[in-house]
Formats: sequence, structure tokens, C-alpha cells
Amino acid sequence: MGASGMPPLPNIGSDGLSDEIRGYRDGLEIYHVDYEGQRNSGGVDVRDSTQEGFYDENGDFRWVGTSLGGTPSWVQETVGYRSINMSMTIQGIAMRTRDYEGQVSEIIWQTY
Repeated sequence: MGASGMPPLPNIGSDGLSDEIRGYRDGLEIYHVDYEGQRNSGGVDVRDSTQEGFYDENGDFRWVGTSLGGTPSWVQETVGYRSINMSMTIQGIAMRTRDYEGQVSEIIWQTY
């Protein structure tokens, strides 16, 4: 028996994802923000363990170290970061998603 009348199957890549799903996945921007700045007599002591999350060419999720000051402006604006001399603690996950046309659809900031 044939499958006449059935819609065509999506183009599945070697990673097992369709182009549409891969495009959505690759459109995710994820940052784990872990910043602490404490003012002292010599200025501000900073501990910054911020990381960027991404999917590599094999589709595996990875974290890579960065700094809060090195993140895109949308992350800094979302978390309220203005300069390396800030005396405050910022911890959370910032995520930005894009729709199928590549337009920003949502920005999420979840503190912990």
C-alpha cells in the first residue's frame, strides 16, 4: 500500500533534526550569569563566572566561559549591568529566542 495523500516528510539532517527545528535551536541565545562585585578601599573586587551556552556543529550543548562585560548588550540591559565597577551580585539565566523568521520573540531572565 502506498502513502498517497500524505504530506512529504521534512528534510532530516545527519543530526536527526529538520531544517526548521535546527534553525530554532540555533536561534537560542543562552547565558548563565554569575557575577559578584564588592566595593573595598581599593575599588571593586570582581568574581565573574559568566558562561555562554551554545550548540556545536554536532548538535551537542556546551558552555564556554565569558564575562558579563563581554556579553551582548541585550544581556547586560536585561540584568541591569552597567560597568565592571558595579558593586552587586547578579545570578541567573538569560535566554533570548527567535521565531522562524529570525525575529526576537522572547527574552527571559530567571534569577536564582
